[in-house]
Amino acid sequence: MNLKVPLGLLLCVLVGGTPFAAGSNGHGEPKSVTASCALTSADVSWEAPGEGSPVGYDVYKKAAGETYYVKANTALVTATWYVVGQLSSGIAYGFRVTAVYDDGNSSAMSAPAFCTTG
Repeated sequence: MNLKVPLGLLLCVLVGGTPFAAGSNGHGEPKSVTASCALTSADVSWEAPGEGSPVGYDVYKKAAGETYYVKANTALVTATWYVVGQLSSGIAYGFRVTAVYDDGNSSAMSAPAFCTTG
């Protein structure tokens, strides 16, 4: 049987029996993400969400031609900047950030920022 699900439902999370869209209920995403690339690294910075008080952030990267963003940090980032290392030179990268809250939930991903190493 083929089940067709509207895209909006795929973006919902079920919490306590009530679906809600990521980024709602006081879980705002980081704003104004910027990225500045060097030879094999990128300085990524952002502004804290306008709603909620995150305990930290996760930073995601995606090289040109790749399909998915992957988490770049190994530990929760507590500042509003992060240096992503071990990038390949001469490649365009996209970066997105999520806010992590003390209830264990994360915000929606921020809008992407882009730069090219090298």
